[in-house]
Amino acid sequence: MTMTKKHTAIPVCPKTMLLCAVAVLFLVSSCAARTNKRGSAESEAILPQIDVIRVKESADEALRVANDLKRENEALNAKITEFDNRVILLSEEVSNVSTAKIEELETRLALLTEAYKDMFVKLQAIEIAVRPVPKPAPPPPNRSTFTTTTDGFIVASPEYEMFQTGLRLFNNRSYEKSLAMFTDCLGKFPDGEYRDRVQYWIGECNYQLKRMEQAIEAYKKVFTYQNSSKADAAQFQIALAYQKMGQTEKARAEFRRLVERYPGSSYVERAKKYIAELK
Repeated sequence: MTMTKKHTAIPVCPKTMLLCAVAVLFLVSSCAARTNKRGSAESEAILPQIDVIRVKESADEALRVANDLKRENEALNAKITEFDNRVILLSEEVSNVSTAKIEELETRLALLTEAYKDMFVKLQAIEIAVRPVPKPAPPPPNRSTFTTTTDGFIVASPEYEMFQTGLRLFNNRSYEKSLAMFTDCLGKFPDGEYRDRVQYWIGECNYQLKRMEQAIEAYKKVFTYQNSSKADAAQFQIALAYQKMGQTEKARAEFRRLVERYPGSSYVERAKKYIAELK
């Protein structure tokens, strides 16, 4: 016969059970609080507190500075471009000075030289007029620049007046009128005192009017007058006219001819420079 062991239930007081439950909840809450506190401290140690407003202000300031620098850079680039353009213009002006401007200055110098020569002749006429000694026989009328009247006045020859009128017109850049005056003067006084100089300025008028072939023809006629003071100038202008026409070989040959025929001319140095540049 088998005997069955019976377990007897131990009676538990409800108040005791409640106290146990409260104790368990307290222990769980304490552990959770310590865990959260430890995690928060670690987070604060790794990620410090960020001032959002200050960061935004700093970002705005950096953006403003960047925009200011961009505008300054654009302004600087504009100034650099303007400076480059000015340099280009200046280079072109310098290039022009080495050609057209120098030619114009030489032309003006030639005008001044003509005026100086005429002034010298006029002074000689005045000296002759005031001398108390007997005067020599005057040269032929068409060869005399100035004559003295019975009243003591010095009068210029018609040829001289026409020549000076042509120079004044040329100096005022009225080249067509100047050309007509010089041509008329040479026609009226083919054997006059100024015939070679008039012929030279006919060439100059055509040169300024860009009629290079007519200018060359006029300059060459200067050589037909013996011992002309304008021969070297005419030779130099012939070479320049060929250069303007783009005929480099002929221009070089004419510059060399100037150096060979007129070694003492003031144009020799410039002719040598052109010879070197035209190679």
